[in-house]
Amino acid sequence: MRTLRYISALVVSLLLLSSCGSMNKARKEKVQQEETKRLTQVLMEVPPVSELTASLSINLQGTKVNGQLRMRRDRSIQLSASMLGLVEVARIEFLPDMVVVMDRVHNLYSVCHYADLPYRNELGIDFEVVQALLWNRIFSPQSENMSEALSNLRMETASQDGSVTIKDKSYGYTFSTDGKSRLNAVSKTGSSFRFNMKYADFTALSKNWNYPLGLTVDVITTSVDVNAVIKMSSVQTEKKSWADRTPVTRRMKQVTLDELLDNLNL
Repeated sequence: MRTLRYISALVVSLLLLSSCGSMNKARKEKVQQEETKRLTQVLMEVPPVSELTASLSINLQGTKVNGQLRMRRDRSIQLSASMLGLVEVARIEFLPDMVVVMDRVHNLYSVCHYADLPYRNELGIDFEVVQALLWNRIFSPQSENMSEALSNLRMETASQDGSVTIKDKSYGYTFSTDGKSRLNAVSKTGSSFRFNMKYADFTALSKNWNYPLGLTVDVITTSVDVNAVIKMSSVQTEKKSWADRTPVTRRMKQVTLDELLDNLNL
């Protein structure tokens, strides 16, 4: 009888320990979920500034050019390349409903929609995605609001230093953060391509908001590999007078995007 009591007590103890372990695991998972939600909300929030301009130094496949970046939240993103830092040779504008590419040397321009961009279906590329990438924000393509975007994100791993890896369930993007609530990298791998963007050289542009002055972009496909290293300087966040869309002059001829890129040897 005494042996039976000992066995019963042991079973009860094991059950209690198992229950405590399950409760601790549940609490840990809940804390992780809450932290992931907090972090993703921070990294999806609208930055405290609505405009940003910067000078660019671009190394594209070993070719170095200078340029300029102009961004106006929810309205326009402009990237330009210049020769000797004086004469603009090319410009690309991302607008909410279209993409405009200009060849200043040959007076050509092309207008296309995001649906026409390569790998658009796999990447979910639209204005919101491009904007998020350049503003160092986490995103979930095609989400209509913050709540829907949060439901499409899940934490993959978390480290002791506070760094977290977050996955977008809809399109398969992976977001890597550091221990300071900043986005370090964005990547996605498909059946015929690999995309990776890394951020570096963070600097404080306003209270509690840091922006990366260094970007490295790698796009690897079955037909072409692209590597671009971008360094920014003279970053300003004051509102300035510039058109959301660059006017097209009468001298410029509209062509297809392929024709324009052929002229630019891209």
